[in-house]
Parts: sequence; structure tokens; C-alpha cells
Amino acid sequence: MKNNIIKIGLFGILALGATSCQDTLDTHPTTTFDEATVWGSKATADAFINATYESVITMYTGNSTCVGWEARTPNGIKCSQVGEGIDGIATELGVSRSTDFGINRYGLLRRCNLIIQKAQESTTLTEGEKAEVIAKGRLLRGLVFFDQARKMGRFVPMREVIATGEEEKATIPMTKSVEESYKYVLEDLEASVSAMPTIAQPGEPTKYAVEVLLSRAYLTAYAYTKNASYIDKAITYAKDVTENCSLSDNYGGLFNETDETNAEILWGYYRLKANTKIGNYEELIRTYPNIAQDDCVNSKSPTLFKNPNGRTFEGWAIYFPTQDLVDQYLVTDEKTGEALPWYETSQYKENVEKLDPNSVTEAGQIDSYEQVNGNLRRIPTPQDFSQLNSAYPTNLRYDKLKEGSTRNLSELMYSNRDARFASSIAYDGTTWIGETVETNLGGNCSMGVRDKEDGGWYNTTTGYYWRKSNIENPEPRAYFDCQVQLHYDMCRTGEAYMNLAEAYLLKKDVTNAVAALNATRVKHGKIAPSTATTEQEAWADYIRERRVEMANENGDIYFSYLRWGKYGGFANNGREAGDIIYDLDRPVYKIEISRDRSQLLINQVTLLNSANRNFTTKRYLFPISQGFLDTREAYDLDHDQNEGW
Repeated sequence: MKNNIIKIGLFGILALGATSCQDTLDTHPTTTFDEATVWGSKATADAFINATYESVITMYTGNSTCVGWEARTPNGIKCSQVGEGIDGIATELGVSRSTDFGINRYGLLRRCNLIIQKAQESTTLTEGEKAEVIAKGRLLRGLVFFDQARKMGRFVPMREVIATGEEEKATIPMTKSVEESYKYVLEDLEASVSAMPTIAQPGEPTKYAVEVLLSRAYLTAYAYTKNASYIDKAITYAKDVTENCSLSDNYGGLFNETDETNAEILWGYYRLKANTKIGNYEELIRTYPNIAQDDCVNSKSPTLFKNPNGRTFEGWAIYFPTQDLVDQYLVTDEKTGEALPWYETSQYKENVEKLDPNSVTEAGQIDSYEQVNGNLRRIPTPQDFSQLNSAYPTNLRYDKLKEGSTRNLSELMYSNRDARFASSIAYDGTTWIGETVETNLGGNCSMGVRDKEDGGWYNTTTGYYWRKSNIENPEPRAYFDCQVQLHYDMCRTGEAYMNLAEAYLLKKDVTNAVAALNATRVKHGKIAPSTATTEQEAWADYIRERRVEMANENGDIYFSYLRWGKYGGFANNGREAGDIIYDLDRPVYKIEISRDRSQLLINQVTLLNSANRNFTTKRYLFPISQGFLDTREAYDLDHDQNEGW
């Protein structure tokens, strides 16, 4: 990595200290400075700010804020038989008023307020430097408030530094409503944008990064307040980004080490290889499988790993993309050039017979074989018929190659896809970390390749693995202690187009909405543009596009679903605004492909009762930690809990 990147990885900073370095953009071993020194120059002030970035940015991206939130949407799932179970929020079994979603951020807010206060008081900074430092402090504070608002709706708007002996200032009331909360959020973000540079070193925010954040915040604020002026604000800021910033030709490289400083990344979070391990990040260690060559031999896999001794894969995978997400990546029809769902293309229909999925009623009915050790591996598995969500189909599709076809099902499904598919998801037949990956029955990375027939021992439970927001070339292999250089995207141009399309849809401007969603669909997806002409068609194409463009990125899809539920109508399957969100209240689906790739079954993910996803309307806002409220009550401060919790 070039030395002109803000490197967070080695910043070690105390509450009133800063890193010792000649150049704040070049990381060195740290030393603690006193307060006067910290705020005595722009360089040392920037070091303090850069260290604060990490605490704020990681509320939005990195360290499970991608895969963790994605597992609560139809895009992904968390499912592990190794003691961790399934995601609790998706089933609403793991969330209660005792859960803390970040209501107490006083220490972090103090750092943000300190940046603002000390810049205002400085006698050494120039007026321009003061303005920039204050802007960064308000950006960071606005992001803390935004994270609290989008999760809990209300928070304590701590906007000054409280010193020892000034405890009376800590009696600040909580915001009384979501509307009031967003006024604080938007005020801080608005105040920061004008002083931000249009060009900055990678790792620092630009004006355009803040505008992406503002468009995101205004859409969220509108969803919860219905203040129509917020839509126009979202359009203004998103449009300025799209008119001044580019989209990358290399979508996959935006999220891995191959193109870490691409111009589309408007603000990134960068980590140094010197002190960053795969095991430090859920997005990494929890998405790589754990498979030895012995497992492949036992499973009778026709393709063994090229690296049998070093083990290409030694992760602890528990997060996986779903068939629901895979279905969103359109396929180019070989005859017409249209972008269609894979099962609607001419090449698929000509080669594949669609069978009755309800006819599959027994384990092993589609395919079955015996491993070397005598254990059975079957499609479907016995688990596929237990812990079902009876309100939804057990099996969605059962397909079989037509007699005489010279193509296999995996090739028909996964060829000619939206270009983002291959860089986001590892699937049957792809090449990943130099290995040919096979997820069909008995394949080297298949469900049940290890100990359990229905998956769960750090191997796929859906037929897929996450590739986006991962490392493409870990050395020597994908395992816990492997040191890697990585980055995550906090803001990028692609999101601006998504926010712009959504805002136009809210104004019922179908033409401009479709033009915005087509920008990423054509540039990143490299497929034919949407031809939607009605509001309903445009919403459907937009939701598909956002799920693909922003998949496994910053928890975007989860919070987008909350907005869409608040909008209602075409944004939520025709339901009333504020109703139950359909896609968060249903099971997700996986794929099972036969050994010879002649048959497939798409069915519910049922392992560990994971089919019983649940969304109640109280989850539009998470609970405020009851312990926090109890403390406030003890000091005779306001302490109202969110409705329903």
C-alpha cells in the first residue's frame, strides 16, 4: 500500500493523546503527547482525528457490520452447528430490551466534541484549518448520532465536552422523537460538507463522501418522519456526487486488495498487513470454509485442492449468501440479449425441464451416494423436511436436464450473469483463491463435505460462499493467523446512484429513477438496462439493483428494507406504510445440485430452526438498553423505552 493512504491499523491513541509521526499519513510506532501538543498543530490534530475515524467507521463497515446485518435479510444467513446457532435478530429470539445497540456512546462523543472544541479554541491553526478540523469533528459526531437514530430512534445529544466537576451538564434529556433525532444528525452532517475537500488522500473523507452520507441520512429521515423536503435534499446531494464522481469498471476490486484506492471509493477504512489478521474480521474468517484434502477424498470429490498440505481454506464459515440473492443477478439471454432471471432465459428453457417441486418428499429422492467412511450424502437431506416454515413452500424449484442436452445445470445457471455475481459470490464451478470450487453434491466445498450431511461445520448451508468484502489472495492461505492488508468502503459513487434512484421513485419520477439505477446496472453489471415504464416495474427493478449493487456492504440492505417498509406500497409488496416487512418475515432458500449436475432442488434453509424468521413492527426501532434507562431513572432523568419493547 502506498504511504499516502490513511492507515488506521497502527494508530494507538489515548483520549487526549496523538500518534508521534513526522507525517500523519505514514504510520509509525506511537507515543503519547499532552493536550497542548495534540492541538498545537494541524498534523497532530489530524492524527487524533484519524484515530477517531476507526471507532466511528466500524459502526458502519467492517468487523461483522457487513455479513452480520446481511444475515438478517433475504440476501444472507448466519447458520452454524458449532455452538453459535443462527442469527437471533432475524428470528427475533436474540433481541430484547436488555440488548445494547449502542445507546451509550458518551466516550466516543466526547472525542468528537473535543475535536470541535479544541479547534474553535486554537490559536495556532489557521482559519481554514480550523474550519476543516471542526467539519471533521461534526461529521464524526453526526455519524454517531445517525447510527443511534437508525437503530433506536432516540439518543442523548451530547454536544459538548464535560469536564470533571461539571457533572450537572450530564443531565441532558434524550431526544423526544425520531424527528428531533434526525434534526441533530442532519445539522451536523450539513455543517461538515462545505469545509470538506473535493479531493483527499485515500482514508480521508471528501465533500462527496459526506454528500453520499447526507443522501442516505435524508432518505432514512424521510422514511421515519415523512418530511417531504428531505426527498429533495437527498436528490440534491446524490446528484452532485453522480455528476462529479465516476463509477469503476472493476466492481470486484472495489472490495478487495486488487484495487484498494479506486476513485469510486470516496471514503475508505484501511488496515495495514503488519497488524491485521484474517481472524480479526468476521467478514473474513467467518466466510472462508474449513476443508482439508482428507475431507475431499472421503467425499469422493472429483476435484482435489491444488494446495493439499497448506490447506487453501481453514476458516470458520458461518455466514453465507442465499439463493434468494443469487436470483437477483440477471442473466443475458443468448438469443435476445435481454437481461432475465436465469430460469427465464432461452438457453435454460431449451435445456431444462421444470418438474413439480411438491413431488420431492423423501430424503435422497433426487440423488444419493455413500462416502468412503460409509456416511450417506443425499438430496434432499432429512433436515430438509424438519423445522419447516409451513406458511411458505418447502421447495421452490425442482429442475432436470432434458434428455440429450450437452450442457450441465451449473453452467446454464451461472454463465452470462451480471458481472457483479462472480466477484460477490463463490458458486459451483467458479475459481476462488486459485482453486476450482465445487458445491454440488460431493464437491470439494459442498454442504456436508465434512462431518454433517446438512452442513454447518464451517461449510456452506446454502450452496454458496461470500466473496465480496473478502480477500482474494491471502498468503499463505485463508486461515486465522494469516496477515492481510484490507480495506472497507464507507462511501462510494455506486451508492449515490442508488440513493438518487430511490429519491426519484419517492417523487414518482420513473424516468429519472430508471436512468439512475441503470447507471450501475450497465457499468458494474454489464447487462442490458432496465426498460421499466411504470412505478411498480421501476420499484421492482430498483430493489433488485440495490440488493445486487450493495450486497454485503455496510449493512445497507437491512436498513434499506426498514426504509422500504416505512414507505409501503410498491416498496414493500403492496403493503401499508409501516406494516410488517415481507422479505424480513419469511424463510430464505438454498440450492442443492446433483453430483452429475443434471438435477437441482431449491428449498428452505431449515437448519437450527432458521426458517422461522420473524419481523414485528416494533423492530423498525430496536430497544434502548434497559440498563441505560434504569440508570437514567435512578438519577431522575427521562427513561422511556421504545414502543413494543
